[in-house]
Amino acid sequence: MVNRNKNYTPGIIIALLFTAAAGFVAGLLFAPKSGKETRREFAEKGEEFIGKSREGLETAKTKFIQAKDTGKEILDRSREVIQKAAKDMEEGAEKARKKVDSAVKKGKKAAKKVEDSLS
Repeated sequence: MVNRNKNYTPGIIIALLFTAAAGFVAGLLFAPKSGKETRREFAEKGEEFIGKSREGLETAKTKFIQAKDTGKEILDRSREVIQKAAKDMEEGAEKARKKVDSAVKKGKKAAKKVEDSLS
């Protein structure tokens, strides 16, 4: 019986790493440049990579700070709009309550007149 649930991932990863390392070593052995030149070139490329990584990190940091500041501004403006809307709603509700109270009083007076006229 064949086990179909077997996980081959670790073996594949090890094989890929071994193959990459073997290719790297073969490249160094058969490279047309001397070891000194190759090491110097690796060092230069490494420094270039580190420099670009630092630049990328600084750019990402700057963009993150800008996005954070923009988000804070949007949040502050939204908070102001919501507070104003809440205040407007409270004022509108108070006006409506007063109109309803007035209408109820008028209705009570009218009902009292009708009751008095019927008595």
